[in-house]
Amino acid sequence: MSLNHPHLSPVAYVDILEGDGEGHVRFLTPEDAQVVSDARAELQKEHSWKLEILSGDHEQRYWQKILVDRQVKLNRPREKKRGTEKLISKAEKIIMTRAKEANKHIRFQED
Repeated sequence: MSLNHPHLSPVAYVDILEGDGEGHVRFLTPEDAQVVSDARAELQKEHSWKLEILSGDHEQRYWQKILVDRQVKLNRPREKKRGTEKLISKAEKIIMTRAKEANKHIRFQED
C-alpha cells in the first residue's frame, strides 16, 4: 500500500498492523491531511480506500493510543549486549528462522 502519490502530501507515519482492515496515517500538518482528504474520492476509486479525518472523541482516543503505545515501547525490558554479542545473537536468530522455514517445506523423494 502506498500513499506516496505525486499530488498528495508526504506521509509522516503509518499506524497499521499486517492483516488489519483499517489503520491510521499521520501527516506533518493538518493541511497535509486535508489535501489527502480532498482527494478521497479519487483514492477510493483507485484503491478502494475509505478515508476520513479523525476529529472530536475519535481523535482524542487515537492520541491516547499513541501515548500508551509510546509508554509500552519505552518500558519494554531490553537486553544489554555488546557489539560482538549482538552480532552473534542476530546471526543465531537468522539461522534459527531459516532452519524453521526449511522444515516447513515438504519434500517428495522417489524410491
